[in-house]
Amino acid sequence: MASFDAIVVGAGPAGSSAALHMAQNGMRVALLERGDSPGNKNMFGGAIYTEPMMEIVPDFLQEAPLERNVTRDSLWFLDNDSAVEVGFTGLRFGKPPYNKITVLRPRFDRWLADKAVQAGATLQTKAVVRDLLYEKRTLGRGRVKGVILDDGSAAEADLVILAEGVVASITKKAGLVKPTPANLLSLWIREVISLPKEKIEDRFLLEKNEGAVLAMIGYPTTQAIGLAGIFTNRDSISLTLGMSIDKIARNRVAIPELLTRLKEHPYVRRLIAGGKSEAYAAHMIPHGGKAAQPKFYDDGLMVAGDAAIMVSGRRGSDLAMLSGKAAAETAVHARAKQDFSADILKGYKRRLNHTFFMKNIQQAKDTVKYYDNHSDADYLLNTAVNELAYEFFRAGMVTDKEKVQRMARLVLDKQAPAKTVYDLFIGLQNWGVL
Repeated sequence: MASFDAIVVGAGPAGSSAALHMAQNGMRVALLERGDSPGNKNMFGGAIYTEPMMEIVPDFLQEAPLERNVTRDSLWFLDNDSAVEVGFTGLRFGKPPYNKITVLRPRFDRWLADKAVQAGATLQTKAVVRDLLYEKRTLGRGRVKGVILDDGSAAEADLVILAEGVVASITKKAGLVKPTPANLLSLWIREVISLPKEKIEDRFLLEKNEGAVLAMIGYPTTQAIGLAGIFTNRDSISLTLGMSIDKIARNRVAIPELLTRLKEHPYVRRLIAGGKSEAYAAHMIPHGGKAAQPKFYDDGLMVAGDAAIMVSGRRGSDLAMLSGKAAAETAVHARAKQDFSADILKGYKRRLNHTFFMKNIQQAKDTVKYYDNHSDADYLLNTAVNELAYEFFRAGMVTDKEKVQRMARLVLDKQAPAKTVYDLFIGLQNWGVL
C-alpha cells in the first residue's frame, strides 16, 4: 500500500468525518474499514442531530439518506400491563433545520464514507489492522509511522487516527487505555421491522416525514438496569434493547429473549403488528465518562469516537463525528508545520476541552457505582410509578384524602420516599435526561 499523510482506522462516523475533513484540506488520506463496507459492522439507536451534523457536512439535508424528522420524543415507564408516558411533541422540529432525524446506520455510514472518497480519500474495505507500525530505534520504539494489516502488509503515514470503535484493540496495544471493565460496557441489539409508511404514521400519530422516538425503561430489562427504544424510519421500525454487560453476566440474562418479550408486550405488539423482521445487529457502547477515557494522542497518533469514549447520555454518534473533525483539524495544523509529534498533537485535546460535549462528559455524574450498590433501583422506581398511576386514575368510591393516603402507602411499602426520589434523579442522569 502507498504511503499517506494520514491513515484512519475505522470508517464509522468518527473515522469518515476525520477522513473527509483532512481530504478537503488537501491531505492524502487512507480510510481503512474492516467490514465488507462501511456500516456493516455498526449500529446505533437510530437518530442523528442536525446541528452537529451541519458542522460535518453543511448540506447533508439535501444529500444524506435520511428517514424521518423526529417531532415526538417520549420516555415510557413500562410495566407488565401498563405504561406511564412522559414526552414532548414539537411540530417545529418537523420543519427545517429540524432537530433530530432517524437514519439507518449501514446507509448513513456508506454515504459519509463516500463523501470522504469524493473529497479525495482512499477507502479500503476488508482491511483489518493488526498493529501500529513504529520507527525503529536502538532503545525502545519510535514514533508511529503507519499500520500493519492482518495479511502482514504495511501502510506508512505521518499520522494514524484510531477510530476503531469500542473494542479499541489497537488503542490498547498502543498503551493509551486500559481494558474496559464489564460494568462500563453495555450491549445493545437492534431489530429492523418493515412496515408500510401509512401504518407507521397512523400508529404513531405522525404526518408525512414526521418521526417518533420512544425510550422505555422497566419491562423487560429491570433485572439488568436496561433501556429499550423504538425509532420510526420511513417504512420500517428500529427496535433496540440494551443493558450493562456486567449485569447480563451476573443475572444470566439472555438478551435476545428479552427482545422477544419486549415485542410481545401489549403496547409494543400493537405498534409492530404485521411487520416483517428485516435485519439484526449488535453493538457495545462504552461508559465511564472522563475517568475511563484514554490518552487522546501520542507521537503520530490520535484517538477518536467510541475508542475515545465520546459518549454523553443518549448522545454518541454525533459526538464521535465532532471528535473526528477535531482530530482532523489538528492533523491539518500538524501537516502545515510538518510536525506530527505529541507536542503538536496535544492541540487535539485542547480542541476537545473547548467543546460542549467534553464539558458534559467531564461534569457527568458516575451512575455506575450507584447501580452496582442498588441493582433493584429501576425495578422499584418503575413499579412505584405504575402503581401510583393506577391508584391515581382509578375512579373508586373514596375521598380525595383517602386516595392520597393509599398512594403514600404504595410508596412507603416499596422504600423510603427520599430513596424513590433519588432513584428517579439517578435514573434521569443514567438515561441522559439530566
